[in-house]
Amino acid sequence: MKWSDKYATGVERIDDDHKMIFKMSEDFRAALDEGSGDAIYSTALEILRQYCHGHFDFEEQCMNRYRCPAAEKNKKAHEYFLETLSGFQQRYAANGFDDTEAWRLVDTVDKWLDNHICHIDVHLKRCVTRP
Repeated sequence: MKWSDKYATGVERIDDDHKMIFKMSEDFRAALDEGSGDAIYSTALEILRQYCHGHFDFEEQCMNRYRCPAAEKNKKAHEYFLETLSGFQQRYAANGFDDTEAWRLVDTVDKWLDNHICHIDVHLKRCVTRP
């Protein structure tokens, strides 16, 4: 999945963060294609979790600052995504690397990003550009 202008929020740092998450997913997908997903899976999960925590905190602050009507929905969606990541981490801790589970992770991240940004985050753009 690649970044496009349809994902723009009007806040450069948020857009840059989104681009980075897209890149993380793309890089992990490439590692899986090359057969080296097992070597980076645990690290990729942890980096994604930490990055999303910081990004979500900043994005939620922006939504509150600009009085975005999607702020509460955004916060709940972030909580859901972090719970989803936690589930992947727990399954990895219990069962080790599983190729099918790793592919499910990248598919989950890509689908969530597209859905979340297009249906929630883009509402911020109208709030940032209000006269």
